[in-house]
Amino acid sequence: LGLGGTDGVAAAIGHRWVANPHHLNSPTVYNSVLNSAQFWDGRAGDLADQAKGPIEAEPEMATPAKLAVEKISSLPEYKEEFKKVYGRSGVTFDNIADAIANFERTLLTPSRYDAFLNGDDKALTKAEKEGLQLFLDKGCVACHTGVNLGGSMQAFEVAGKYKFANLGDFKGDANGMVKTPTLRNIAETAPYFHNGAIWDLNEAIKEMGSVQLGINITNAEAKKIATFLKSLSGEKPTITYPQFPIATDKTPKPEL
Repeated sequence: LGLGGTDGVAAAIGHRWVANPHHLNSPTVYNSVLNSAQFWDGRAGDLADQAKGPIEAEPEMATPAKLAVEKISSLPEYKEEFKKVYGRSGVTFDNIADAIANFERTLLTPSRYDAFLNGDDKALTKAEKEGLQLFLDKGCVACHTGVNLGGSMQAFEVAGKYKFANLGDFKGDANGMVKTPTLRNIAETAPYFHNGAIWDLNEAIKEMGSVQLGINITNAEAKKIATFLKSLSGEKPTITYPQFPIATDKTPKPEL
């Protein structure tokens, strides 16, 4: 959470320190509640459904639902808290995912851009407004739209071939659609694209112009758009690091 809600590596590292087999980059958790789809292929419609995936996935946390429930249930403090919140159902895999989702719903980062939309004309600088106008004129908003400036399923490689398309085997959903990343806090969430192949924001902007819009975005234009995008870095909520319950003799031991 101190790194823009990302892990700062090209491909996510999971169980036994193995890189994601599809070379997929982890999207930011900040503002994820504003997405209309979760995962790069959009297979989850909400945060609770999404939360279950990484827990059980072998290349990620490799924790089957039954084992996750066993772990949490072995800790009296958690059992009590789940009983308070969820009543008789207590610790279930659905409730574990729901608890995670409820925390993620707090991870909103309002920015100066939001203040500008709310009528504060001075919230953005002249250079940032110029970049915003260029962002609109070039057509970037066609995919990076809505309150999250992204987060919906869109066609990919509309006008050209992504130059790093062969890194990993991800091809989108059954129709070739890909979840458009949010642009909020984009200056803090490198590397970019689904496979984390581009580390420079200006280069990412130019590549999107070629791949999605079929246009050449010059270095000067990319710099101006990047200036606007940096205004999307928002105020982060204060997160108090939790002190976890101590494991008991019933807590399953981790695999080494």
